[in-house]
Amino acid sequence: MFIEKYEQACHTTGGSVCVGLDPHRDRIPETFGSTPEGVRNFLESVIEQTLDHASAYKPNTAFYEALGSRGLDVLTDTIRQIRQAGRPVILDAKRGDISSTAAAYADAAFQVLGADAITLMPYMGADAVTPFLKQGGFAFLLALPSNPSSRTIVDHGSPPLYQRIAELALELDAAYPGQLGLVVSATRPRAAAALHRLAPELPWLVPGVGAQGADTKEFFASVGKHKTMVVNASRSILFAEDPKQAAENLKGMIEESKHAE
Repeated sequence: MFIEKYEQACHTTGGSVCVGLDPHRDRIPETFGSTPEGVRNFLESVIEQTLDHASAYKPNTAFYEALGSRGLDVLTDTIRQIRQAGRPVILDAKRGDISSTAAAYADAAFQVLGADAITLMPYMGADAVTPFLKQGGFAFLLALPSNPSSRTIVDHGSPPLYQRIAELALELDAAYPGQLGLVVSATRPRAAAALHRLAPELPWLVPGVGAQGADTKEFFASVGKHKTMVVNASRSILFAEDPKQAAENLKGMIEESKHAE
């Protein structure tokens, strides 16, 4: 199960850092090049450098699809390397479709690629989520995205839509315990606090730190001692001059922010 693997990795690394593997081709160092093979080698290097500080990795499928037909091989090899290193994989795919299509997406994520968890957009209801759960996979439902324009959607209604997504996750968690979590951006500390009160036991995948500039101290102060958080940073580690140091610095910043008065 994803959570057990993640908690063991946190014990090993002493932190809760997740490294997002979003290989923008125009930012791959020239020493590797932007061919599929170059991207594979670049990602392999980053994983090796950050392993001591990363408790999970999150490849975003879009950047592998952009490599063409060979991109799936790069993604498969990358996931294999991560799993062999003893770290869980969150497939950042943000899938969301009717049950028959969702079942095919679940096959791809868990049976073909070998991911441990996946991000989902649950706007088609439970039918878009349960096929992933039936396969034993873990699903992070998109509740509070990190991009500013998402507020026009997820803040809509009373209570706001992001709270209804948390309620859906709780409903599904009753039938599939230990397989549901929420995507909760660190850029939305007040809304995150509301989600913490509503669902304090659900694990969170937390984007927004690093390049997106969230105030981590404000965020952690607002959510208190939320039980399980997977704190992701992508570009700020992936394209850092020294990815190992960047991951270590983020780990330290997170732990310091968690324990700030």
